[in-house]
Amino acid sequence: MFGSWIRRTGFWALDALKGGTIRNHYNDIADKMSGSSNDKRKQQLEALLEHAKNTTPFYRKLNSQKPLNSIEDFPIVTKMDYKEQFNAFQSEAYSDKPKHQMSTSGSTGTPFTVNQDLNKRKRVLAELIYFNEICGQKLGDKYIYFRVWTDMNKKSRLEQLMQNIIPVDILHLDDASLEEIRCLLKQDKSINSALAYASTYEHLVNYLIACGDNPDMFNIRLFVTSSEVLDMQFKKRIKETIGCDIVDRYSNQENGIIAQTLDMSDEFIVNKSSYYVELLKLDSDENADDGELGRIVITDLYNFAMPIIRYDTGDLANKCEVNYDGANKFKSVQGRRVDTIYDTEGNRLTPISICNYMWGYTKLKQYQFIQEGAKKYTLKVNGEEGVYTKEDFEKTLKGILGSDAEIDIQFVDTIPVLASGKFKKTICNYKPGN
Repeated sequence: MFGSWIRRTGFWALDALKGGTIRNHYNDIADKMSGSSNDKRKQQLEALLEHAKNTTPFYRKLNSQKPLNSIEDFPIVTKMDYKEQFNAFQSEAYSDKPKHQMSTSGSTGTPFTVNQDLNKRKRVLAELIYFNEICGQKLGDKYIYFRVWTDMNKKSRLEQLMQNIIPVDILHLDDASLEEIRCLLKQDKSINSALAYASTYEHLVNYLIACGDNPDMFNIRLFVTSSEVLDMQFKKRIKETIGCDIVDRYSNQENGIIAQTLDMSDEFIVNKSSYYVELLKLDSDENADDGELGRIVITDLYNFAMPIIRYDTGDLANKCEVNYDGANKFKSVQGRRVDTIYDTEGNRLTPISICNYMWGYTKLKQYQFIQEGAKKYTLKVNGEEGVYTKEDFEKTLKGILGSDAEIDIQFVDTIPVLASGKFKKTICNYKPGN
């Protein structure tokens, strides 16, 4: 606990020496989330829209054709729009200013990159601190980060020490790996929380149940999900087995923390301090009706280097509470679950593992991975053939699946969506034991 206090105090002291920008963002987030600064939020949105019209080629051209007087006048855009017209979305006012690139891992099958100005980066950090705190994770507290760690995202020893993070690689969630995690959770009583995909918690807790474990054996206080959502029945199983709080977080690399639930809830509270969120009908750009499943469309209020306005995330949610200034709450985020796949030896792989290793292929428009048999796989890639070779993809995938994997690489012009209108990035048509 003393180590956490030192990290927390040192962080805020350093921020104060640099002008207190993160602290100011943190206070602003807390103020706006309380609902007491709606006028400031409206002013922030208006400033962003005006900035986009005046400094980005894409919106300036549209505004000259038909005035963009309100956010409803701005078009819905997708990942594909950003990829195909990347330069047109960049603000000329930030052309010679330092920027931070955030590349998505392509959890919807479409990897792409977003430029963020440095003020936006500090806003994202302040969001993380605030939303961690409201669910019980204070800045500096020790936590486990379960994910597939690669050369592109791994933490150095110094970063691990400074952030008080334990990175745990979950590429292979076999019994040996799960037993290591089980021992870690029991032995290190200073671990406060964990961040992981919902599917990781499912595999882990099922293993703990099979081992006969109970809450008295663990000290961890909080599980936070990322990229996937736990259903309520499984949240109850976690409570019964480990006894910690369970919070779902809806976030992405290109923006930040968009919404978060409370403990044992399926109702997401929108981060309205930093985002204007709309829920639109599946077949039109009209607002979804109460209780209706709608498309999550985001406007990022703080990225001025590359304005993200009315961005269709590809995810769906049920409308819950919406007023004149966007959604405040929604339920049941969908569109992020992927099938479990297996390597050539029959070992189960983390469902999100493929997208982590496809991270570097940012010039692809889209991809889809399919397991057809015990050692047979298909990778469909939508992008210019010649930018990447079949050998590039085979080398990447065989490093995960096994050297004897039989991989059919297909360059295609389009990858169809499901009948529901959703895109499925990873498909497994193989059933182990059959």
